Amino acid sequence: MRGREKALQIEKYTFGDIPAVFEHKVVKSSPTGQEIAHWHSQVELIRVLDGHIHCHVNHSDFRLGPGEFCFINLGQLHRVYNTEERPCELEVLGVSPELLSQNKKVFDAYISPVISDGSFTHVRVGGKNGFAKVIERMMEELCGIAKEKPPGFELEAVGVIYLIFRRLYMLYSAPREPHPLDNDVSLQRRMTAFIYEHYSEKLTLEDIARAGVVSPSKCTALFRKYTQKSPVNFLISYRLEMGSRLLAETAKPISEISQDCGFSQQSYFNRMFLREFGCTPREWRKRAG
Repeated sequence: MRGREKALQIEKYTFGDIPAVFEHKVVKSSPTGQEIAHWHSQVELIRVLDGHIHCHVNHSDFRLGPGEFCFINLGQLHRVYNTEERPCELEVLGVSPELLSQNKKVFDAYISPVISDGSFTHVRVGGKNGFAKVIERMMEELCGIAKEKPPGFELEAVGVIYLIFRRLYMLYSAPREPHPLDNDVSLQRRMTAFIYEHYSEKLTLEDIARAGVVSPSKCTALFRKYTQKSPVNFLISYRLEMGSRLLAETAKPISEISQDCGFSQQSYFNRMFLREFGCTPREWRKRAG
């Protein structure tokens, strides 16, 4: 199978009602169907198990290998992608700040400074770093908890997550080279959010640029910088992403899904879907079923 289904395989585990998720991903190299830049209202911790992956956060791009970690703060534009023939296997822990806000004194002292610091966008941890070994053991423990769900697993999961954040706070507090505040990130997020909200409508480059109160040329430059796509190509990729979800999760006719996702002609939707995912919408739905 070609396309995004081949490029990104995900196993997702939850911890009951706790606002945290643990994912096991296999990311393969693919010229099409790669993850598009996005942001979360949660923090993420990425650990590479095997192979190598590129991690793009805002305008920074770096390569992670086995045993290495990357912490990505909430609200940061990011994506991961593979440029090598060998698949990359990784684990991702996503945690909502809501989980860590139950004790106000602890939250104000140790969590809020980290997640509210605009210059602390991300931090990379080398595999030989002492913190990496400690966090590795905790990630393995969380993985077991998420899969097996033993009695009282929620309490155990919360405890391990707090221990992980203690290490992250120590990394935050250690001397480091801060990432400079970048106003362009706010502009890019504003335009990206506009696309997320209005993707089903007829949009032009000028419409997207107006959402960021920038010129079309500035808009194009920002999208190239932060998403590695033109604004229009990013819009098309997002429309196709939403179309793939509707195909898998609803029984709507393909012609209706095409219209709902902003494509005026189903033939164009079919052609773009085949180019993005390596299969037709009908084939995608059949596989998803």
